[in-house]
Amino acid sequence: MQQPSLDHWTFIFLIAGAQGLFLATILFFQKKGNARANRLLGVIMLLFGNSLLYYVAFWTGYIRVLPSAFQVIFMLPLVFGPLFLLYFKILYREKLLAHDVGHFLPFSLFFVYSFPRYVGWELPNVELLYGQETYLLRTILFNLVTLAYALYLFFYLKKQHTMSSLPSVQYRWMQKAAICYTGFAVSLAMYYVLYLTIDFDITHDYAVSFFMAGFIYLAGYLGYRQPEILSGQTTEAKKAAPKYAKSTLTPAEATFHLKNVTHYMEEKRPFLDCELKMEDLAQQLNLSKHTFSQIINDNLQQNFADFINHYRIEEAQRLLDEPANQHEKVMSIAYDAGFRNKASFYNAFKKHVGVSPTQYRNRVLSAREQNKRIA
Repeated sequence: MQQPSLDHWTFIFLIAGAQGLFLATILFFQKKGNARANRLLGVIMLLFGNSLLYYVAFWTGYIRVLPSAFQVIFMLPLVFGPLFLLYFKILYREKLLAHDVGHFLPFSLFFVYSFPRYVGWELPNVELLYGQETYLLRTILFNLVTLAYALYLFFYLKKQHTMSSLPSVQYRWMQKAAICYTGFAVSLAMYYVLYLTIDFDITHDYAVSFFMAGFIYLAGYLGYRQPEILSGQTTEAKKAAPKYAKSTLTPAEATFHLKNVTHYMEEKRPFLDCELKMEDLAQQLNLSKHTFSQIINDNLQQNFADFINHYRIEEAQRLLDEPANQHEKVMSIAYDAGFRNKASFYNAFKKHVGVSPTQYRNRVLSAREQNKRIA
């Protein structure tokens, strides 16, 4: 039997795995930025660093001295997608809910399926359960899950970007992180494609693993290098204060303009236009975009999205309160109030009111019925 040994390639990957553990440690103790997001990114680095170390053990033969239960590491790619999703949710300041655990269901199912083999249980029909006939199906499902999360991450980011007040630079950073995960998922899929279709050798394994490691570590490194983005304190935000500090707008002028803005919003109701942009509204008010932005930021402590959504939510509440609309679909009311999609409406409504539109309507109907009984 060939003795376990390291070559120059596996030694490089051994160093890479150790670097992953080192990067994870740095992220865990990173004081700048979003601490929760840093720690979760650290978990991703920790898991992938351990994966690389296990790959080295596999390539060099040292795997023979490890318990078979360590094979669970081969399933860790199923948790990277959900972890990146939770990472983005934290950056968007979303509250993590119990149903988010459902994203780890694919990993759990694969784990339960493989557990008897990992612990060495003797089972009937072992060939049927784990044989070559089922290997292709397992491989396809495994890669479909990892690739599906690559698509879902971009869908989630696009949806959030339309209704979030976070700076664009933070959105672009999260896009880069999603691209890194996508590169990892595609590299993983290519590994299995090459393994199943050509005369696969160890150099192919090294090459694919090199790309996988590169994509994951790039996400971790960029996250560590840009803590101001993870905390929302971006370069754009840092420049905002000096920009307004140099403004010639006096407090009295700002108060005067704010009254005009408020009057215009209540009388003309421009927020009903779902395509309304800051430039359009500023032009309607005969203000520069810069001046309009300063007025709502300094006096209302709101960005444009929150400013407009405040009026749209008030309009939606007014429509939901009207008895004539009690059978109207909620989304019909959302469109009438100026929203253009369900996600932005529900998120904005819950942010401003504290409950979903449906819950709010049910409360209104319940209160109306109670008043009727009292009368």
